[in-house]
Amino acid sequence: MHTRVINKVALRLAGVAAVADLEHVGRRTGRTHHTPVRAYRSDDLVVIGVNFGRESDWLKNILAAQGCRMRLGDEVLELARPELVPVARGTRHMPRVVGLVLRHVVRTRDCVQLSVVGSVPAHPARPAQGGQGGQVAPDARRSDPRTGRPSPPHTGDDGAR
Repeated sequence: MHTRVINKVALRLAGVAAVADLEHVGRRTGRTHHTPVRAYRSDDLVVIGVNFGRESDWLKNILAAQGCRMRLGDEVLELARPELVPVARGTRHMPRVVGLVLRHVVRTRDCVQLSVVGSVPAHPARPAQGGQGGQVAPDARRSDPRTGRPSPPHTGDDGAR
C-alpha cells in the first residue's frame, strides 16, 4: 500500500528533474507496471541507479524482457539491451553531483544502462482541424524488443514497486 501511494505521487513528476516513468511488463503476470525512477540520458544511452539493489522487481522485469519503455522529459523512449554495470561506470553519464550522492550517500552499488532504440513525443501533436493527420500514439508503435512483434496494449498503473 505504502509503495503504491508513493509511486502514484512520484509518477506525476515524470518529465521533471530527471524523474522518469519506467513502464515494464511483469515477468510472471504479463501486466504492465509503472515505476518512478531517476534516469539520465546521454546520446543513445539511458542510465538508472539501482538504489534498492538487484532484487527490485522493476529491474528483474526489464532484464527478463530485455527492454522497457520510459517517459523521460518530453519523449517516450523504447529501451533495449539492459546491462548491469558498477556504479562508478554508470555515473559517468550522470551529473557529477548525482554520481557523488549515489556512491557516497545512497551507497548504490549498481546502475543499469539501456540503449535507446526508438522514441516518440510524450504528447503527440493534435491532428489538423478536419484532418486525419497527426502522429501515432506511443502505444501504437510499441513492440517487443526481443521479437519485434507488437506488445500487448498498455493497461495502466498496477501499483508495481
